[in-house]
Amino acid sequence: MVNLMKKTVAKANEKRRGSIFVEYLLLLTIVGIGVLVGLATVRVALVNELNDLANAINAINS
Repeated sequence: MVNLMKKTVAKANEKRRGSIFVEYLLLLTIVGIGVLVGLATVRVALVNELNDLANAINAINS
């Protein structure tokens, strides 16, 4: 009887470990998508700033 209880507890722990892994994987995926969106936004802002800088330098040279 004790052996059966130990096996049942061990199986429950394995299921719990698997669900925790899936939760971490989903969290990592969401964070990764957020980072990509943030970097795309930063890229657009940086390109705009560099274009403004180039236009300012061209205005000085003209």
